Amino acid sequence: MKVAISFFAGAIVCCVLLFGAKTVIPTRAETEIPVEESDNVTQTFLDLLPDIEKIYRESLILPFVKAESKIYDEDIAEFYGELLDNTGLRMPEEEPPAP
Repeated sequence: MKVAISFFAGAIVCCVLLFGAKTVIPTRAETEIPVEESDNVTQTFLDLLPDIEKIYRESLILPFVKAESKIYDEDIAEFYGELLDNTGLRMPEEEPPAP
């Protein structure tokens, strides 16, 4: 019985201390001059990140483009170039290498 009473008494004391500390210690820092948030702040953080999509796309496409340069038969090279165009593996701004 003493253990239960001391447990509940300790829990009550801890709650009182927490609520008492909450009133004394500020939870938010307040500034005298309010700073308006702008989209520029988040944009500067996004500029620090690398372009993951571009890195992924280049790592996917580069082996196929390098393989295209190793094809010496004109018919196979033409077929392979059309295959890259139709599957979307070649970037639209890329020009096929001259044979």
